[in-house]
Amino acid sequence: MPVAADDDTPLRDDEAAALFAPLRRYGLVALAVSGGGDSTEMLHLFDRWRRTIPDAPDAIVFTVDHGLRAEAAAEAAGVGLVCAKLGLSHRTLRWEGPRPETGIQEAARGARYALMIEEMGRRGAEALLLAHTRDDQAETFLDRLARGSGVYGLAAMAPVSRRDGVDLVRPLLDVSRARLRTTLRAAGIYWVEDPSNEDCHYRRVRMRRLLPTLADENLDAQRLASTARSMARAAAALDGWVDRVMDEEVTRHPAGPCRLEAALLSRLPEEIALRLCARLVRDTGGGAHVPRLARLEAAVADLSSAEADLSSAEGRRTLAGCVLERRGADILIYREIGRAGLEAVDVAPGQTGIWDGRFAVTLSADAAGPVRIAALGAGGLRRAGLVPPEGWPRDAFAGAPAVRWEGEVLALPGFELAPVAGWRGSVQARPIAAIS
Repeated sequence: MPVAADDDTPLRDDEAAALFAPLRRYGLVALAVSGGGDSTEMLHLFDRWRRTIPDAPDAIVFTVDHGLRAEAAAEAAGVGLVCAKLGLSHRTLRWEGPRPETGIQEAARGARYALMIEEMGRRGAEALLLAHTRDDQAETFLDRLARGSGVYGLAAMAPVSRRDGVDLVRPLLDVSRARLRTTLRAAGIYWVEDPSNEDCHYRRVRMRRLLPTLADENLDAQRLASTARSMARAAAALDGWVDRVMDEEVTRHPAGPCRLEAALLSRLPEEIALRLCARLVRDTGGGAHVPRLARLEAAVADLSSAEADLSSAEGRRTLAGCVLERRGADILIYREIGRAGLEAVDVAPGQTGIWDGRFAVTLSADAAGPVRIAALGAGGLRRAGLVPPEGWPRDAFAGAPAVRWEGEVLALPGFELAPVAGWRGSVQARPIAAIS
């Protein structure tokens, strides 16, 4: 149910308290603040709330400078000055490296999350606050609708979701952007406007431009966001069914791959079968999102058909960073390494590293030295003197997380390895799902 009234009055303290009350279960949270109106108001509302709550969590504020606009550095510095006045810690994170020629907003969004979540891991923050509003929810719903999304896509953004081991919390998701601006003006708070928010080259801006026309037909942001909530309820009910199927019918190996009977997909209602495969692909591939519905439908139809086998093109598909492979009566899903491989992560003694969005590796403080997490690689089992468990092909483990010290494999989830000479301390590698 909506928390904030749908009017043009400033948000009251009791409304802010209701919006941020769920944060009391965290010890340390991070706020993503760009300096724009939505995130600036989230920062000030959070500050007002935390001063009235004795058990409010500690907080750190992140601003990401993507290096795409000359003004960005000054805007980040401005957020830092505001945080200093409020007594909040602030850190500017910079996106380094090459930029793609197309899809720059999507790439920037991915880089923004990666930078903030990595810094959260170093500081021990548990939740990231995002300033998405009801208007953002409506725009996301329209965008998903235009892309042909199903029930889950049309559920749009959740108030709380999980990504790479941290909670993404959207406290303002049921508050209109107009009401946030009224609150800012009433308090005399300055904010900046990103010119890209008016650039119709970007799909989201085009969706935003449709809202006034749709509102004339009673399809305003409130109605669209309400429909997204209805879809979210339906998705949650379906997921309960999928959870049971996953527990009873899917075999998962601790190193990542999973296996299920192809006939299972024909026995299940189509929506449940598609959601089952979507979640398995997302979790196995370490992605933040499930695959596009059209591609998923095609892959599931091919792999579950009676004619699918290794001798035909229908016997193997790649989708969202995964290989989906039909072997006899079974379908295997495992991580695809790709031509560029999977990026390695170094972990120092006493720290926890997140690798490929799928595994957390924790090193004891008394460890002999830092370790590197990287994909085991093709032929990795053979080189390590290991054999795959019965029913699993060797290549299903090429994307497994091998924890190495001085070139030797120390740990590989689900496998017993011989001790490495000179190593001391403990290392624990476990799927993210096991600690979420």
